[in-house]
Amino acid sequence: MNADPTAAIALQVDDVSKRFGDTVAVDHVSFELSAHELLALVGPSGCGKSTLLRMLAGLHGTESGSITLGGTVVDDGHRALPPERRRVGLVFQEHALFPHLSVADNVGFGVRDGTTRERVAEMLNVVGLAQYGERYPHELSGGERQRVALARALAPRPALMLLDEPFASLDPNLRARVRDDVVRILRSSGTPAVFVTHDQNEALAVGDRVAVMRSGRVVQIGPPEDVFHAPASRFVAAFMGEADFVHRSEAGRLADERWPTDDGALVMVRPDDVTFTADAAGNARVTGAEFRGSVWNYALELESGATVHAIRSHLEHVALGTTVTAVIRPGHRPVAVADDVAV
Repeated sequence: MNADPTAAIALQVDDVSKRFGDTVAVDHVSFELSAHELLALVGPSGCGKSTLLRMLAGLHGTESGSITLGGTVVDDGHRALPPERRRVGLVFQEHALFPHLSVADNVGFGVRDGTTRERVAEMLNVVGLAQYGERYPHELSGGERQRVALARALAPRPALMLLDEPFASLDPNLRARVRDDVVRILRSSGTPAVFVTHDQNEALAVGDRVAVMRSGRVVQIGPPEDVFHAPASRFVAAFMGEADFVHRSEAGRLADERWPTDDGALVMVRPDDVTFTADAAGNARVTGAEFRGSVWNYALELESGATVHAIRSHLEHVALGTTVTAVIRPGHRPVAVADDVAV
């Protein structure tokens, strides 16, 4: 494989595709990953995100396009370096630890430069398991096993980390804590990473950038704030958080702004964009209320029959059927979105 002069880029994916029979799993995907960057790859089940990750690892070959790691083309659709020659660390949901090996031996398994003992001690300290080296996987909790898996993947000093739904098997409270630990470790080590998840909140919390996949394609990529607040399509808007869609003219009335009434454009309105007050002569009616602990999420039926949602404090309970005046909060101008397909 030939070296690439763009070695400053940790990962370059150029127009890669992959089929399984008649199924297109990855469809002409391109993106770059900078040194020290963490990219969250998110999308619904079956969208191709795990297949793409396995292509980066060398577990699946590309059928077209190329993958460049650290300046070296590792797959050009014709020739491909095997996984063990790519300097890639892998962490999966199942941990995949060797049950017959101690924690220390698991962590040191891939170290080949004669520094195994020192590197194992260093990595166990990094993941907060310095006293666990002599234990075996069955003696650890799920979160501890996942941290051992991370330490094992980082021990050979990979050029790139790939994490495929690594926290999906953990309960919600433990999941958030281990996720925060893993992100901290990745950032402190300066290791670039691609993190696959189907959890939108996790993608927004973890990624320096977020890539949204659908039907094998990356349909939007950018900073989390841009993907959430300025989605490229109705699909992205709905997938990346709760969203309602109303015609621009109606949104303009809610926002007390004059917008075109005849262009037919849809705008996205999220629950935190809307507030309301009880008003017998109002423009909406409360038709639903969902208690979420810290907040109520109210469904408001507008005069047109469209529904928007609004978040209120858990202390502010409003009875179903109440007539209200709904408004879009100042500074929360709705975003026009392409009406691709309803989600």
